[in-house]
Amino acid sequence: MNTTTRTGQHKKKRGQGKDIWRRLCKNRLAVFGMIILVLLVLLAIFADIVAPYPYDLQNYSVASQFPSWEYPFGTDNYGRDILSRVIYGTRISLQIGFISLAGGALIGCILGAIAGFFGGRIDTVIMRFNDILMSIPKTILAIAIATTLGPGLTNAMIAVSISSVPTFARVVRASTLTVKDQEFVEAARSIGASNTRIIMRYIFPNVMAPIIVQSTLGVGTSIILAASLSFLGLGIQPPTPEWGAMLSAARSFMRDQWYMVLFPGLAIMLTVFALNVFGDGLRDALDPKLKN
Repeated sequence: MNTTTRTGQHKKKRGQGKDIWRRLCKNRLAVFGMIILVLLVLLAIFADIVAPYPYDLQNYSVASQFPSWEYPFGTDNYGRDILSRVIYGTRISLQIGFISLAGGALIGCILGAIAGFFGGRIDTVIMRFNDILMSIPKTILAIAIATTLGPGLTNAMIAVSISSVPTFARVVRASTLTVKDQEFVEAARSIGASNTRIIMRYIFPNVMAPIIVQSTLGVGTSIILAASLSFLGLGIQPPTPEWGAMLSAARSFMRDQWYMVLFPGLAIMLTVFALNVFGDGLRDALDPKLKN
């Protein structure tokens, strides 16, 4: 009986997965964004192979050279190939976006689940503190944290992570409030399941859809925040090729060597665009109201 039940549940989950994938594939813009994201991830993984030059190779004989066949994106004022630096920058920017968001999502989900599940004073304390953080614009909050901690990759990721916690806490709390009074949660309580087990075994699996969507949309915000910190000198430091740092270094040459800011800016724009359209499509695919 138990084997039959588990088999049925497995087939049901597999059928739901196919249904979600089918609806996602109907959204051409979301599929386009997903393809771009896959290409960017592959570019980040194989940057050492794809990049035509080392990102820190300086050749002053070709400094400030406009785009050409040899240097498709041109060279900067140190003679470094901008295409290679943009490719390596993909690795750095995606690393910051995914890792910092994962940290913020983990903390936010735990706080949101605790607040929604227990309620009362615990909910009040957590959400009032959350409201304080949400009242501060993300960029200003990240700048304040990065200024306190100092510049650097790790500190930039910490600043971006903390700034993303309030959004996840609010999303998970709202979802937990709708799930905690369901019959299967009451059944788990009746057989003596601990609160920790109920949250991990029954609450989190049923609030994963909004978490996944928020994560997809939040990576783009994290990348922009990290680029903003680097642009202000509070994030990644030269010569590490991060898109925001590249924009900051090239702003003095914007009038005459416009290509130095064009390509890093396009990289940020394309990545965030792909994440947003894919996130929107994923949200629609996971929305139960859209099921046939």
